[in-house]
Amino acid sequence: MGQTVLANLTIDVGTTNTKVSLWSEQTTIQPIKQLKFVTPKNEADDLINFDIEELLEQLLNAIQHLVKTALEPIKTISIASVGESGVLINEFGVLASPMIAWYDNRSEKIIDQLSKQDKKTIYEVTGLPPHAHYSASKIKWLLEHDVDSTKRYTWLCIPDFLVYRLTGVMGTEFSIASRTMVFDIQKKRWSSRIKKIFGIENIDFPKPYPSGTKIASIKPQIANKLGLSAQVDVTIAGHDHMVGSVSSGQTTHELLDSTGTTEGILLLSDSLEKKATQEEEGIAYGIYMNPELYTIFTALPSAGSVIQWFQESHQITSQRFMQLADAAYKRYAADDLPFEDINFVIPHFSGSGSPTKSTLTKGLWYGLTNQLDQEMLTFGLFLGLTFELKHATECLTSQQIQTIKVIGPAIKDPLWIQLKADLLGAEVLAMATPEAVSRGANIMAQNGAKKNIQVPKAPSQRFSPRTTPLVKYLLAIYKHQYKLLYEAKVKFELEQ
Repeated sequence: MGQTVLANLTIDVGTTNTKVSLWSEQTTIQPIKQLKFVTPKNEADDLINFDIEELLEQLLNAIQHLVKTALEPIKTISIASVGESGVLINEFGVLASPMIAWYDNRSEKIIDQLSKQDKKTIYEVTGLPPHAHYSASKIKWLLEHDVDSTKRYTWLCIPDFLVYRLTGVMGTEFSIASRTMVFDIQKKRWSSRIKKIFGIENIDFPKPYPSGTKIASIKPQIANKLGLSAQVDVTIAGHDHMVGSVSSGQTTHELLDSTGTTEGILLLSDSLEKKATQEEEGIAYGIYMNPELYTIFTALPSAGSVIQWFQESHQITSQRFMQLADAAYKRYAADDLPFEDINFVIPHFSGSGSPTKSTLTKGLWYGLTNQLDQEMLTFGLFLGLTFELKHATECLTSQQIQTIKVIGPAIKDPLWIQLKADLLGAEVLAMATPEAVSRGANIMAQNGAKKNIQVPKAPSQRFSPRTTPLVKYLLAIYKHQYKLLYEAKVKFELEQ
């Protein structure tokens, strides 16, 4: 008799949408079936919370539905999610606080009140430049405003909480722990020094495990309700950008460009060597799926969101926008764009990322004239996004990038991909993995906590860098116009 084929369920909790996917051990690129729903939130003015109870209920409904359609027994549930957000659990194991959205800035004052030495210590220990997005300041804010600060609590990030509710066991994973601003990434343990700096000594944190480790089996009563075996393992794949990296087969010689609402840029390293300028530039370090590797990461808050703004404000349908982008691509590939019509956006519509990470910066569009049509504006949009990527990448490393792997919606935009290749001088592989995070979570489920995993090769389209007169002109604009305007703009905005 042949060996029984098993299936896995993956959960990908994103900022905008949450996806539950069914995978067979024999499927390697796309899930058999996927259910998607809007990640539930509660919003009041500038305060944004993820609705964790509603999220859990919708997840259970989606799992129940997929289990009914599965032709093979489910072996593992593997969870990937955004980082930073979490909840406080009281001494009785009960949810005690709301879940502040990772991008909510309500705890900014707590960061502002840190001394220069405290900020330096935080970066040295945790690898994270102090910022309101990370967990530590959110925890302090909750202690000051939402819960009884004299009591003891445990902090659980999104996947930790889901595992806890599914299994009754508390645990976390290294890449998720790395986003809390409380984890010592060199010693791989929670830092009492950092807890003291934030005044959160009464907060406990769960034991961290490598990605793919079986934390526990699902509770029998939940398994029965969902139609699952009580032997189903529950595991945490990790922080979504890093899990997407697994799907691409990223190595230490490659850059990952993870596109979506925002744009995440990731390098892997087998050593922890921070540059002196990187704290100020907002470069974050952490632990990878293979815990022997470190992540060097930064995010640009404006990517897909700026494209969406452009379409909506100019009343351009998605179909029309793709026509404009394709037309601009053909002219760009033929070196047939007039130099005098080159324009670009500095896309700080939701603030800026590296090298000046701030929520106070604003967008700027340079080079506008009466002669510009929508096609050239579309080119200027992608040009500005690529300038922003190049600028941030220069903060990550001083070495020339040889290969860039792109995942996410950008793989559908050849203009954007070719600009990345030309302006960063690197081979770019547009990875044909439409569900990169879910695929990465499935790979981790199949491999468990192995350090060296075999990733089935995904199809990709290769874009090679060119050195045409137009490309050389764009590189000169980057050096002599974009960079100077960027510096003058952020100085004006942040020094008033």
